[in-house]
Amino acid sequence: MAGGRGDGGRSDRVGAHGVEADGVEADGAGADGGGADWGGAGGPLSGTALLERLRVTGRPRPAADPDFSADLRSFVEDGVVVPSQSSSATGAGRLLVTRDRLTTALACPVHRSSARSVDRTDGWAGGPVDPQHAFTTSLACGALVGALFRQIVAVGGFDDPMVDGLEALSLDAYQAPLVDWIGGLSSAERSGLGAEVDRQARSLLERWPALDAAWLPRTQEMLRAPLVGGAVELCVRVDLAVGRPTGHEASVALVDVVSGARRPEHGDDRRFAALVAALRGSVPPFAVATYYSRTGELDVDPVDQEYLVSGAFRCLAALRVLVGADQAPSDGTTCAACRVLLRRPPVVASVDGSERPDGSAHGATADPAGRADRGHQIDPVVAFPHEVAA
Repeated sequence: MAGGRGDGGRSDRVGAHGVEADGVEADGAGADGGGADWGGAGGPLSGTALLERLRVTGRPRPAADPDFSADLRSFVEDGVVVPSQSSSATGAGRLLVTRDRLTTALACPVHRSSARSVDRTDGWAGGPVDPQHAFTTSLACGALVGALFRQIVAVGGFDDPMVDGLEALSLDAYQAPLVDWIGGLSSAERSGLGAEVDRQARSLLERWPALDAAWLPRTQEMLRAPLVGGAVELCVRVDLAVGRPTGHEASVALVDVVSGARRPEHGDDRRFAALVAALRGSVPPFAVATYYSRTGELDVDPVDQEYLVSGAFRCLAALRVLVGADQAPSDGTTCAACRVLLRRPPVVASVDGSERPDGSAHGATADPAGRADRGHQIDPVVAFPHEVAA
């Protein structure tokens, strides 16, 4: 979980529909769905309305399609030449691709230098440890709120948010450096962090409904998709997966909880999570969502073949950068953060490391309209749907 993930995504809204109690089923698939939802004039969604917004996308649920899944996998694998340093037999040298690494690989030089993640391992399994980015109270708040959200889903509540959150993080060895960093905060800093964690945790407790056990709610769901004989592995961990897999139709929704503000790369994160889930088998999730615990907003993207294909194009572009087949971007063409800027940063680092002023238009994008359904054909027209110029 990060301190923030999400863009506006698709902005259409969906009205209430009937739902079945024995699963994440929904009637009605006529209107477009997706995008942010505040719940109208009454404020953020809560209770059954929040859950219904997640379950009812207004679009048909994708059916199992082994041929499409195989085409999707072949498209990504055929475009990647893995260097000899990888060893799929032992797992050493395996290229691990997370959504943070994917976003960083496609970022412009300015945003690449200020990457959001705190990576403690190299992209290649068994590789050297990278220098850590500095911990921040925002990152700590995100980790604590995420732990408390999982506790709310599992047991329905908490005693002391700060104490319970730290205890949960202490059980994860990966979070040990962050727990130590929080322990070293001044009393004023720790008090401010505790107040914000308490506020967001109590909002989660108030707004999120209890999830029926029949929906099989799973927290910290790890999704992995090995590619190229195991030499590359796409992996993503989501805060919540809800829905009982059926094997013949999409019935699972994936949710990330974010404690910070909406960020432009969150939409790409959702698309990547859907892609990884689809590559694991022949049934993708029917929806991927980001819930913002600070504001109560919920961004929901319905999943269809076009959505998955656009994610595959973006994933392949990042993979080619990560394996050294392509150079890292020298501008903001594929940069998620630049996509929402009317003008590019005033100083942009070039490929050779120099800096140049540049005030030209940057990140102006449009989603091309009228794209026909192409079935299993992987067509570049749907690559980077938000980056194609009008």
